[in-house]
Amino acid sequence: MKKTTIHVLLLLFITGIAAWALPALSREATHLPGRYPFIYYSSLLKELCIIDYGDEETPLTTLSGQKYTEAECDSLLPLLNFRQLMSDGKLPDTIDGIEITPPLLRSKSMIFRYNPIAMRSPRLGLHILYESMPRRVGIEMPGDLFRLEKRIEFIHCETNRIDHEKSARFQHALDRRGYRFPARWSSGNPNPRKAYDEGYFSLDHAGHLFHIKMVNGRPYVRDTRVHEHLDPLAFSMLEVSDKRFYGFLFGKAGDVYILEARDGRYHPVPLDLPPFDALRDQLVIMGNLLYWNVSVTTPAGRSYYALRTSTLERVAEHHVTRPPDPSERLAAWIFPFHLTFVSPDSAYLYPRLHINGPYAWLTNILLAALVAIFVPGTRRQRVFHSSYILIMGIAGFFALLALPYFITNNPRK
Repeated sequence: MKKTTIHVLLLLFITGIAAWALPALSREATHLPGRYPFIYYSSLLKELCIIDYGDEETPLTTLSGQKYTEAECDSLLPLLNFRQLMSDGKLPDTIDGIEITPPLLRSKSMIFRYNPIAMRSPRLGLHILYESMPRRVGIEMPGDLFRLEKRIEFIHCETNRIDHEKSARFQHALDRRGYRFPARWSSGNPNPRKAYDEGYFSLDHAGHLFHIKMVNGRPYVRDTRVHEHLDPLAFSMLEVSDKRFYGFLFGKAGDVYILEARDGRYHPVPLDLPPFDALRDQLVIMGNLLYWNVSVTTPAGRSYYALRTSTLERVAEHHVTRPPDPSERLAAWIFPFHLTFVSPDSAYLYPRLHINGPYAWLTNILLAALVAIFVPGTRRQRVFHSSYILIMGIAGFFALLALPYFITNNPRK
């Protein structure tokens, strides 16, 4: 291999390292984490309210600008602060004509969080299937795991051997219900700290979403037939206390649904939200008896929505633009592009190229002109140095500094 080829390869390698290291150091030095307000819908004011617990005097502010004290905050948000109101003996008897009781409020309260990292993370392929109708109170850990790929197989945890009898029972049930292999994905909630278990929802090769669980040791398999209404992208199980729905279903068109079971059938019920990107956006839902408080975080900012619990229709909304980050403004003027190896929406480690904008090219032009004027060397060398810096920017400048060719202007040394 010629020395010139080795030199170019080293130059490109060091440029790549600099394109990752220099922006990372600048982010560490100038990054300021953006903060979004906590916004909750008041069932009494019928308005979205900003809650700042750091303000001890007036922690609650409506979007119209009205401020309220801490005691007023508890009373104006009874579905959020019902435990504190119970302790103070101030819990209202009725809200909007509905009789309020602590068991009812607890059964209707739920929190759901979705992060796109769940879509872009390594999957083990082994799942825990609990008994959905246990004989004793509580969920017991089974002695096996199952995998669902080209077929379903249950594996004993202690012996690491396949339970052929149990596997055959479930395989027969899947075949009888028309499940097409290989499976695309399966989603469930393996956490044993829950009141009950609803098994898994699995998307087969034909795009049909199946419900799979174990009832009294026997397989339960049903085709939900949601493919007649949408093209499923992902499903997130959530065993809620009132058993109203199984979890949240995300469609490839950007819609978000809850999957209900009524009259022996599965019904996807849409949430009244704008299109949601399950590969990039974050979703948080805080539900109560009357309203669901939804926040959707995108690269552009965070949007808040209030949905009526009974119909999931939108009753209020508010958008907050993402706070400016000094590190991004600095990168837009200094680095025309940069490399990263990690991402907030993925658990995989690989190089990612980011284009920062047109302003950094002005810096490239200025730096290339300075190098052409003040760095000694032959005309050919100055043209190469300037052209390389014009394209690669500061990363290319540091790469040239690291090599003897740029320092001594003699590639043979």
